[in-house]
Amino acid sequence: MILCIVWGEKMALNIRGLFQQIFGKGPRTPPNNFSQFRLLSSWDSSFTPFSGNAWDISTVRAAIDAWARNAAVIQPRHIKRTEGKREDVPDHINRILQTRPNPYMTAYAFYYKVAAQYKTYNNAFILPVFENGRLMAIYPINASRVELVEANGEMYARMTFATGSVWACPYEQLVHLRRHYLDNDIFGDDNRPLIPTLETANSFNQSMSAFAKLVSVIRGILKAPTTKAEDLNKRRDDFVRDNMRAENNGSGVIVIDGKYEYTPINEKQTPIPTGQLEHVRREVYDYFGVNDAIVQAKADAETMDAFYRGELVPFYMQLSQGLTNCIFTERERQFGNEILCERDRIQFETLGNRVEAAKYLTDIGALMLDQVLDIFGFPPIGGEEGKRRVQTLNMVNAEKIDEYQLGGKEKDAPKKPENEEKQPEPEEPKEGK
Repeated sequence: MILCIVWGEKMALNIRGLFQQIFGKGPRTPPNNFSQFRLLSSWDSSFTPFSGNAWDISTVRAAIDAWARNAAVIQPRHIKRTEGKREDVPDHINRILQTRPNPYMTAYAFYYKVAAQYKTYNNAFILPVFENGRLMAIYPINASRVELVEANGEMYARMTFATGSVWACPYEQLVHLRRHYLDNDIFGDDNRPLIPTLETANSFNQSMSAFAKLVSVIRGILKAPTTKAEDLNKRRDDFVRDNMRAENNGSGVIVIDGKYEYTPINEKQTPIPTGQLEHVRREVYDYFGVNDAIVQAKADAETMDAFYRGELVPFYMQLSQGLTNCIFTERERQFGNEILCERDRIQFETLGNRVEAAKYLTDIGALMLDQVLDIFGFPPIGGEEGKRRVQTLNMVNAEKIDEYQLGGKEKDAPKKPENEEKQPEPEEPKEGK
């Protein structure tokens, strides 16, 4: 059972009480026996999520959303490695990891939230919840501030949430994912290098908003033979009422006499530098590891493969190791239990690539019949027939390759008796005799 420290009092954390403890009624003062945890090389032992209104900028949100929705398509499972073999363990852990991580989230929503926090804050926290040693749920911890503190010689993670609530638990019980992990001993570094780009993007958004309001108001220039301001305003209002309002001018024709000269503004030129906008977008996309094709879901197989290997695999590796260490005891890990987080890459390939992959794997006998059907979305046959391996006749077992090449002759040929004496070879005739 996971023991959490809440204001210095030990208590068993259950599923129903989790939200009440974390998102309760207001802040509380931590106990006096907590002290600041001192790190070896880092000055700051606390983590504060970077905001800078980054999530409010459309380009940033589009980049993080594209990354998170791809990362959330994941197939974590409980496996066991023994004697060089890997086998799936069908137990309740798989149900939690693959279907319902907690009573409030689907599996996709859970992994999306973890991935989005990982990219936005360079840190993400997951709390496994146990009851009598049995895994009951996993929760993403969205803390506004995480601080490392020490009590009784043990390191704790004390978290301050957006509601003001303060909550603490042993750090080793948390799954902690991080990127840009360099300066700080525990936490991933902040997004300070992105601040100039975000400020530029925010300035562009404000400028475009102001310009949109301007061009929506000014439609043309009306010259009138008068110099009095009140007369100009009256003539303008009369002109707009009679000619620019749809309810008063159903013909769409403007009628003026010789006293007026009206010049419509047809071309609305924008003062926004498109080149700089493209530069900002490219900087944001590069920082979060995506591109236009991935954001717009138009990436080809080669692009997605590079994205998977370069971006998703490191994230999945951290997630696998973190969940394994927190879910299983040291003894369970010694017996080969672990959590494997990966993505079914074949399912997301094009039809042509799937056909090619299935053909190659069946040629070498690497797939069973049900596995071939699953690649193309067909229901399995099941039973012994579904477990039958598919293999072409052009492939031969390496252990029987000699027999195949000799056509079975070596097998059928009679063997010489072991005790039979070897006959001497005839000598060559000597010259001159």
